Amino acid sequence: MESIVQILITYFLVAVLAAGIAYLGNQLGRQIGRRKMSVLRLRPRHTSILITTLTGALIAMVTLTVFALLSEPVKNLLVGVEKLRREEAGLRARVAQLSQILEEGTIVWKVDEPIVHMTIPAGLSPERTRQALTSLLAEANAKTILQNNRIAREKEEPPLPADQVLLDFNADQLERLVTRLSRSQGFMGLRVVADRNCLYRDRARVRLEAWVVHRVFREGEEVARRRINPKDPEVLSAFFEFIESTRKSAVERGMRPIGGSLGGGLTEEQFNDLVDRIRTQQGALELLAVANRDLYETSSLDVRIEVRALAEEGEPE
Repeated sequence: MESIVQILITYFLVAVLAAGIAYLGNQLGRQIGRRKMSVLRLRPRHTSILITTLTGALIAMVTLTVFALLSEPVKNLLVGVEKLRREEAGLRARVAQLSQILEEGTIVWKVDEPIVHMTIPAGLSPERTRQALTSLLAEANAKTILQNNRIAREKEEPPLPADQVLLDFNADQLERLVTRLSRSQGFMGLRVVADRNCLYRDRARVRLEAWVVHRVFREGEEVARRRINPKDPEVLSAFFEFIESTRKSAVERGMRPIGGSLGGGLTEEQFNDLVDRIRTQQGALELLAVANRDLYETSSLDVRIEVRALAEEGEPE
C-alpha cells in the first residue's frame, strides 16, 4: 500500500512540475514572439521554437531528477550502473575462484551438515557436561579423519594420522553451552554441525547445537516385527528387510539419522547367532526388535532382536 501511495505522489509531483515548466515556457515564447526578440541572432519565430524545445528538454530532465530522488531503482539505473557492473565482475571472479577450489578439492562436510550427535541428561555438573561435549567433539574429529582418509584412498594419497586435530570450534561457545546444559532439565540432544563447506585435508569449522529432545521408545518397547518362514530360500533377504524396516520405523517415530544411519547395529557374532537360531526353527517364526533402553531423538538405535516361534494358528507359543 505504501509503495502505491509513493508512486501516486511521484506522478503528481512530476505532473505539477511539468505543467508549470510548460506554462512558463509557453509564456516566455509568447513574450518573445510579441516583442520580436532574438536569441543567438535567430529570427523571432526560430527563437520561439528554440524556447519551446528547451522547455520540453527541461521537462524531461526534471522528470528524471524527481524520479531519481524519490525512487531508489531509478536512481540506481541512472547513477549506479557502473557500480553494479563492478559488483557483477567481482561476483563472477568469486564464482570462478570457488569453482576452481571445488575442482581442486573435495568437500568432506557440506555447510550445516550434521557430523555426530548424542543424548545426555541435562543438569549434570559442569565438569561432566564438559567431558560429554569434549567426547562428542573427539568423535566428530575421528569421523572427519575417516572421511578424509576415504578420499585419500580414492586419490591414492597418504592417509592422515589418527591423532591429527581437524576441527575448529569456538571455545567460548563451548563454555556457554556447558553453563546452559548444567542449568537445564530433562534430556538434551547435542550435535556437531559443519559451519561451512569443509574441503579435503582442510580444518573443518564446526559449531555445537543443543536442544531438548523427546523420548521415542521406552525400554522394552517394540520397535518393529516381522513374520518369516525359516524354510524359505529367501529367508536371509527377509531378515535384512526386517532390519531395514526397523530403521524406517525408528525414523518415522522421530529418531534422527546422521548420514542415513542411526548407529547401533549387530556385531558379526550376534548376526551369526541370529541366523543359526532362525535356520534351526521348524515352523513359522516372528522377529521382534525391542529397545534395550529409553531411546531419544538423538540416541543410537540400541535394540535387541528376539526370535519367537509361532504355532500353526499364527499365535506365539
